[in-house]
Amino acid sequence: MNPGMKLIKYLLFLFNLIFSVTGVALIVTGAVVQSFYSQYLDFLGNELLSASMLFIIVGIIIFFVTFFGCCGASKENSCMILTFACLLGIILVCGLAGGIAAYVLRSDVGTIVEMNMRKSMDVYSLSGHEGVTKTWDGLQHEFRCCGVAGFNDWGSIDVMNKVNVPDSCCKTITQHCGENMITAPRPNDTIFTDGCAVKLQESIQSNAGIIAGVGIGVAVIQAVGIFLACFLAQEIRKTYETV
Repeated sequence: MNPGMKLIKYLLFLFNLIFSVTGVALIVTGAVVQSFYSQYLDFLGNELLSASMLFIIVGIIIFFVTFFGCCGASKENSCMILTFACLLGIILVCGLAGGIAAYVLRSDVGTIVEMNMRKSMDVYSLSGHEGVTKTWDGLQHEFRCCGVAGFNDWGSIDVMNKVNVPDSCCKTITQHCGENMITAPRPNDTIFTDGCAVKLQESIQSNAGIIAGVGIGVAVIQAVGIFLACFLAQEIRKTYETV
């Protein structure tokens, strides 16, 4: 093996090591987003979590793909190396799709979130909808907010008797602390008055940008790997043709 080809071979090994690390990064990024936002699935819908799930799947596949790269380089098998390059190309497309989807969905987040939130308000605290109630309570407590656009949104909900807000809107949660807050002269002394839709939307958009950035970064690394793999496979073929 000539020195140039040996260098490419070692670079491909190094690439596979880096590639494995990017696989871990994809899995961790996707898992963190999934674990945090899955509790707000009633508001988000499955489409907003699909990009992070795609990242997890791609990250797992990466570990299997690196096997072909390492084995192909060590055995100097051009077929395995080309298979590795093709698989990298497929992963590259999937990774870009996830990153682009996350970025594109940023503009739709506000509409989707607000629509789902307003629908779910109507069944808050009703029997059979305990999951929605828990989601609302968790959101309002976590993001220090109340209602969709503001606490007055609860005034249109029958189960709140037009004057109450959920206790989870209270700055200090105690039983019945949300009663009569719609008509209270200074509600902001007791409850959070800002709406939850904007706060949840900003959080999602921020993380969507991170997902898109990770996807583009991994895509660049994969493009380098495809180049190295194709170059090494070509050099191996030339060597055997010469022999």
